[in-house]
Amino acid sequence: MTVSLSDITRAVESSYDGIWITDAIGTTLFINEAICRITHLKRENVIGLNMRTLVERGMFDVSATLLALEKQDVVTILQHVSTGVETIVTATPVFNTDGTIDKVISNVRDITELSALKEKLERAEARNLAYQNEIAHLKSRLDEDGKLIAEDQSMQSVMHQAERISAFETPVLLHGEPGSGRHRLARWIHDHSERRHQPFIKLGCGALPEERMERELFGSEETGDTQGSPRVRPGLLELARGGTLYLEDIAALPVAIQMKLASAFACGVHYRHGGDKPVELDVRVLSSSIDDLEQQRRDGRIRDDLYYHVNVYRIDIPPLRRRRKDIPLLARQFLDQLSKRYGRKIGISTALLAKLRDAPWSGNIRELRNTMERLYVNSEGHTIVGGLSSAEGAVSARGRPEATSLKQILEDTERRVLQQAYSRYETTYGVANALGISQTSAVRKARKYAIKVRQPGRPGLA
Repeated sequence: MTVSLSDITRAVESSYDGIWITDAIGTTLFINEAICRITHLKRENVIGLNMRTLVERGMFDVSATLLALEKQDVVTILQHVSTGVETIVTATPVFNTDGTIDKVISNVRDITELSALKEKLERAEARNLAYQNEIAHLKSRLDEDGKLIAEDQSMQSVMHQAERISAFETPVLLHGEPGSGRHRLARWIHDHSERRHQPFIKLGCGALPEERMERELFGSEETGDTQGSPRVRPGLLELARGGTLYLEDIAALPVAIQMKLASAFACGVHYRHGGDKPVELDVRVLSSSIDDLEQQRRDGRIRDDLYYHVNVYRIDIPPLRRRRKDIPLLARQFLDQLSKRYGRKIGISTALLAKLRDAPWSGNIRELRNTMERLYVNSEGHTIVGGLSSAEGAVSARGRPEATSLKQILEDTERRVLQQAYSRYETTYGVANALGISQTSAVRKARKYAIKVRQPGRPGLA
């Protein structure tokens, strides 16, 4: 039994996949009924036309036929049709006996639904990553009761502001020293907002190089070749969709990232690194700064457009030394958390609590938490009565006995100020500029108090 030409024609016409046949220069000779069904194009609009003309008219974004003619080999691509359909096309050249191309036969399949499912899967994966982030955060807080201590009047004012602003979508700037609880307060605002059931994502703005920071924040799209679909990696702006993005130390962002972020906030969309499709922005922005952001704006460290977006509502968090009523309560809270974690209940003496209350705490809450953990680990009885280091046990100027000389008080205060300045600015030039003294004085005072500092081109100065 032989197969006739009419049998072949009927088979091609009844094929579920689209069949598109052109000659050796790309002129359309034949399309089957499936092409009309898949692409929503009509025969009379394509028969006799060259594929190059169809691409130029915008009917297709790219032609597998033209690529197959160019490469003289089989080519498979993703193709977008002007009717909104997305297809996968395999173009196969048919050769004459002399090696020249006679025709190109293309197989066309509709993958519009598949692409939609792929996009949904990518969104689901992005949401899954966000939930994993949340789960990790919750696991790290299993030993915490979530309560923010605010007995001191200065902290009560902060909590009143936080409670008020949590009901709004307004961008908030949290200003405070390192370790003062900026991250914890940002989390509290999120947990008491309408977005509390959505992700809370934190980004340390000075933690990564510029290119990696862009990919981390905005995501990326990478295409290996013309035959593959782009690999999409969602950024933090997408992972935080519907929730809150907390930008810690926002002035540390590179200027180029600041510009792109400000544009995203203004337009409500952003673009992934390497991508050209807009991605909808739906996040509430909380940010924080150690130094005065207005001064950083004047110094050119933060762009005006970004500054005015994030600094709509500002909350100043007091350092621990200015909320001394909270120190004993925080110390007990940290002990309770440690007791829950390790299953060993330990108390603390009133005398030691008094020493903790009057200590300088230049490292703020972070330093107090670490101190309480060290005291807990080193404790041997049921009550902690001592164990503070000389620095922790040093009484602040506020609580110092009157018998101490004024000269000693001034020297201790100067030492603490210089230690904090060198910890933040590192070099003698930076410290001199911050404190308004000469660089020579900064060097001399560092030697006086045996503070190790770093200068450009030199490993250190004792």
